[in-house]
Amino acid sequence: MKTSHSVCRILLVIVLAAAFVALPLPAKADGGPIVGPHLWAFLKEGRQIAVITLWDTERAEVDLFISMLDSTGESHEVVFFVPLGSDPASFSVREKDSMAFDRSETEKWDNILHEDARRKHMAINSLFAATLLTNGIWLLPLWAPVVLSGCAEAAPEATFETDSSQVSIYGLDENTDLEGLISTTGLDPSVRDTLLRLRGQKIAVVNLQTQARGTGDGSGEGAPGGEPGIHLNWTTLLIPGDSGATYAYPLGTGDAWFHPIEITRVYVAAAQGIDFSVQYPRLGRNASGYIGTRQQRITTYQDVPAYAIDEAYTESWHVWRATYTQSNSAEDIVITAKPQSNVSRIFAAMRSAGTDTVSLIFGIITALVFWLLGWRYLMPRLLGISFREENTRLWRIALAYVGINLLLMIPGAFIYMIWSFTGMNLMLAVLFILFGGVSVIIYTGSRLRKLGDSRGRAIKAFALVTLASNGAYLVVALIFTALTGII
Repeated sequence: MKTSHSVCRILLVIVLAAAFVALPLPAKADGGPIVGPHLWAFLKEGRQIAVITLWDTERAEVDLFISMLDSTGESHEVVFFVPLGSDPASFSVREKDSMAFDRSETEKWDNILHEDARRKHMAINSLFAATLLTNGIWLLPLWAPVVLSGCAEAAPEATFETDSSQVSIYGLDENTDLEGLISTTGLDPSVRDTLLRLRGQKIAVVNLQTQARGTGDGSGEGAPGGEPGIHLNWTTLLIPGDSGATYAYPLGTGDAWFHPIEITRVYVAAAQGIDFSVQYPRLGRNASGYIGTRQQRITTYQDVPAYAIDEAYTESWHVWRATYTQSNSAEDIVITAKPQSNVSRIFAAMRSAGTDTVSLIFGIITALVFWLLGWRYLMPRLLGISFREENTRLWRIALAYVGINLLLMIPGAFIYMIWSFTGMNLMLAVLFILFGGVSVIIYTGSRLRKLGDSRGRAIKAFALVTLASNGAYLVVALIFTALTGII
């Protein structure tokens, strides 16, 4: 095998992150890397990270990181292209490692998503804490899933160079000599059909010298500084449509790779005043969500195909992220942007305000309302008494029980905190006994029995009111979490 001074033209048809496709609908890649198996099997795309920022509904800013890993122990020249969408502007390219790219381009979005995960976790805890005031611990099995939860001459319009890459911009129109373009750039003739589909766009042809993996030069995924690669940046026009302006991130050529791509991350960030929706492929196991409040679940699926979708709202941003591991997609990610509607503004405000404090206040008020409704309309019937005659005693008993549980919230919060951070199920058993066991029997026996004719009837009535009121609260709490984006 020749050294880095020899030229191995690898024809990679990869439609990488942050590229507008000419059509707004996803399209399966019809071109791909064509190279001898003796070399192709040793090359893989290590990371593909795209950040798509929607400042308005007409143009998007794209930041794309690509790393190419070469396990031959040598360096080779790789040629591939990246579609840039319609009328790209402000194009730039520079060498950067994956960690530096994350620090400059994705860290702020990751922090927003991490903080949102923490808020959601605390909000669920707050909603659960509110139901403990009215003996909602009895419905713990139902709460568990939530709590645990162109160029005719083939001449480039512009050329950019770094230490190990050269990026040339070409326009594709009806007069473009595709054969001449392919011949000039070193692309494989098999990509012609893909280029035909991209007419009306511009592409970046990347000539990249791969980093030899495992040669002790600091390259590869184990390097302290991250994987070496290149950072492309440009802006491009969105494609107008009936349902909004469309951006198609061409993930769909991933199935052309010999090896699965280790990590693919695609971010979409929209400034205030812009709505967007995303159609995306579901590859492998759904590993969305967090372990605790910071570690993504997908980090435990590094060696198998999996995907995770995360979304967050702040006062200024709507952030969406897709993460794929060990996956090659045959479908694109399609983003549709439009001006934010009044209804969407309300929902976005609810989601950004769905903090633990808001959830706790909502939970306490709602739980008390259903608790008192149960004592007003259900308890008298179960005890066979008249509410009009016994309303004072009923209200006193109902509110006194809430007061008792309020006093128990201090040790209860400590026990719940231990369980939340350690996962010791024994703490849940202690919590269940504290709020749903001994105190209930003592209370119903000494107080509620005075309104009925037997201890058994009093306990039965109390149990039915508890289940009914807290069951209604659980339904409303789930609706609240859906509207606020907590789950």
